[in-house]
Amino acid sequence: MSTERVASMALDEFRRHLPLALRGHTYAWADAHTLVIDGGVTVTVEELPPLVLSGSLRLPRLCIAFAFAEGDGAAFLAAWDRAFQRGGG
Repeated sequence: MSTERVASMALDEFRRHLPLALRGHTYAWADAHTLVIDGGVTVTVEELPPLVLSGSLRLPRLCIAFAFAEGDGAAFLAAWDRAFQRGGG
């Protein structure tokens, strides 16, 4: 199974969040944009054009694609989403 998420963050910020999101998993970068995680999960990160909200406000965006060798990855994605969740207010 595969699925995608779009995140409003830069690639360096994404890399800083990885240890929290992947607690208990070993992982390695196969190349600059492909992450291989134990258990048969592959994550591909692609930088998207920024979201422009006004002339002075631009938000970086990433397309994060997940491919699972087995199953639907629901438990993995639930933990991933919690780690990358941002509060608002």
